Amino acid sequence: MCARIVVLRLVLKFLLSLLVLASAPTAWAQAGPSIDSVRGTITGSTRYVGFGGAFVAIADDTEGVPANPAAVAVRLPYSWRAVDYGVGADVSVGAWLPKNDIYNQPPRDPAGKSSALVGSLAAIIYYRHLGFGIAAEARRNEASRTDEAQGVGIDLAANFGTVHAALAYGFLDGQLQLGAGPRFVGFSLSRNGPLAAGVGFETGAILKPTGLQYRLGAAFKSAVNATLPSDGQGGSADAYVPWEAAFGFAYQFGARLLNPSFVTTGDRVRRNVRGREPRPEDHRDAERELYVEYQKRQRWYLLVSSELSLIEGGGRVGLSQQAAKSRPIVSPRIGAESEVIPHYLRLRAGGYYEPARSPDARSRFHGTGGLDIKLFRFGLFGLLEPFDYWQISLAADVARSYLNTSFSLGFWY
Repeated sequence: MCARIVVLRLVLKFLLSLLVLASAPTAWAQAGPSIDSVRGTITGSTRYVGFGGAFVAIADDTEGVPANPAAVAVRLPYSWRAVDYGVGADVSVGAWLPKNDIYNQPPRDPAGKSSALVGSLAAIIYYRHLGFGIAAEARRNEASRTDEAQGVGIDLAANFGTVHAALAYGFLDGQLQLGAGPRFVGFSLSRNGPLAAGVGFETGAILKPTGLQYRLGAAFKSAVNATLPSDGQGGSADAYVPWEAAFGFAYQFGARLLNPSFVTTGDRVRRNVRGREPRPEDHRDAERELYVEYQKRQRWYLLVSSELSLIEGGGRVGLSQQAAKSRPIVSPRIGAESEVIPHYLRLRAGGYYEPARSPDARSRFHGTGGLDIKLFRFGLFGLLEPFDYWQISLAADVARSYLNTSFSLGFWY
């Protein structure tokens, strides 16, 4: 009981510090027009999209690195080695519709449209409750509009790159994760043009009491500004990423445990040998025991996650340079996941509210969904055992004048 009181006090202090940071003046913000590279729409891993972006509380594995820096210290229930690692890659395509409006611009130009192609790659390395992770996202945005003064069409394009680096530790035997790290942003208006870069910071926390079915999460990402030199015409372009703050709660229904205790193979060997010197076969037996116990826990569950995201207002929105609202915008999000066919099929569904970024635009609601399908077994000559079944993951995000899809290939756990 005392340990839980200490945990709650730490979380309250941490959340208070996030609110202070979010309300403080932004040191990176610069006066003048800039390209606001934040999107009201979400992109990322298939699981993140399927959950409707409600991920800050359940962030784990490589999928959680961009959402919450504390995710790199969350040990997965099938990770038993003291030193372990994880890698992940996803691709998102937002260019299926004839008029795919990724920036939710005012309908002043019926012929205008925008599209995006996004690729992401992430990796984590763990040592017991300590974790370090890197996630990189590359995004190609294109937009077209009509110049009303000259009556001609204008095609605009930009390349954005974001890199998250996080270091986190799980205190109180992994019940409270605290993490922080830098966020790097790169920006270019053409494939071979000059690159502007900026750096900010991000920090986060996850509370996951062992043996209980809920999680709390919070994260804050500072603003980042990168200035691109002009071509000699007397101006410059800025890529501005506003600050963001997110708070979330998740609860899991059913017999499957959301927050199991972290046990390594070495821990199980020491329990089994009872004082004698361990033999090589003891480690194999311990891994087999942990695998069997993990499989027995894979019973029906329904995981529900919610999030409230706050994004700084001001600046200019997207490549079309529409004026953004000056006050922060609020985006509530919710998602759910369940393994509807045990050991073969997982489904996700969610939704989120995308507030209008400019005064004359309209807000819109998004519906999201996704699935994981277990495929064939191929262990690369024993290198992937015992988790040697492959899976394909798909996700989609649908709204007015918007369709984004995401897919990845990985392993079934």
